[in-house]
Amino acid sequence: MVITPILRLVFSLLSLVDTSEFFEVKNKIVREVIDFVKGHRSLFDHVLREDISEADELVMEQINLVVGILSKVWPYEESDECGFVQGLFGLMHALFSRDWESVSSARSVQSVENKRKSELNSFRLCFSLSSYLYFLVTKKSLRLQISDVPPDYNAAVRLQHPTLSLLGSFLTSVTTALERATEEKSLLLNKIRDINEVSRQEVDEIINMFARQVCMSSSDNIQKRRYIAMVEMCQVVGIRDQLVTLLLPLVEHVLNVFLIHFQDRSLVSDANGSLKAITYGAKSEPGQDISSLCGNLIPTLERLELLSEDKVGHNLKVFRRLVTSLKEMTIQRLGS
Repeated sequence: MVITPILRLVFSLLSLVDTSEFFEVKNKIVREVIDFVKGHRSLFDHVLREDISEADELVMEQINLVVGILSKVWPYEESDECGFVQGLFGLMHALFSRDWESVSSARSVQSVENKRKSELNSFRLCFSLSSYLYFLVTKKSLRLQISDVPPDYNAAVRLQHPTLSLLGSFLTSVTTALERATEEKSLLLNKIRDINEVSRQEVDEIINMFARQVCMSSSDNIQKRRYIAMVEMCQVVGIRDQLVTLLLPLVEHVLNVFLIHFQDRSLVSDANGSLKAITYGAKSEPGQDISSLCGNLIPTLERLELLSEDKVGHNLKVFRRLVTSLKEMTIQRLGS
């Protein structure tokens, strides 16, 4: 299909643009891409409306490309006459509220390799969405409610922003995925290191678990079997490392969104001095209890603090500083 290659080309062109030039929209490539998006509004709108739960590999790639393009150029478009912002927020609701464990179980009929690729593509989409949300919060002063409020049927239709409670739940899911990926990566690296000590039975189990296709016969000796097992494990380690590399900045985006909200004066107190609500704009919405949000957030932050730099394979100095800062502020808010 010609659509996917064109979207790949447009997305690749944006990688050539310096971040500072996005903000001013002074780069010719950025202007051309915005015009391209407006000129193909129906295509972008159609892709944004695709059912993620039913999307095959091709459709998922198209969704990733469309969201990746919009997350880079659309924050700078002042008007949203095309309705893409609501489409992006709709995807946030669908993905951030997803039960990732049940999704993994539902795909049990898929091969292990396809499961890993599917998980990677889904979180790649989450990363683009979190980047877009992070920009709106930091550059456009968007402030989120703690939780959903009853709809006002007399009011005009408003954008359904994600809530902080939704982000908190999503952060827990991402943390679980990050822990699982780092543990599997570390375990496989240890097996690769000790491959010459692994018994034939365990080698065969590894091959049966990870091999993408049958590539040995019963007559193959232990050296060849160990080599095949090592190659297959290296493939998996590469995919898991891709996921870890993706999840770390995704978590940072979410942590920063929380940090900005907790630092903002829109976090207000009631008459008793108890922190109750986060406002959007100038309008306060009393009755939203932040203590529940903070109480749910702290265990997740404590899990993030325990991530091992050796297992993750990345420098976590800045990451840990961010986690610690948010945890301290969350505890302060909880005790206020």
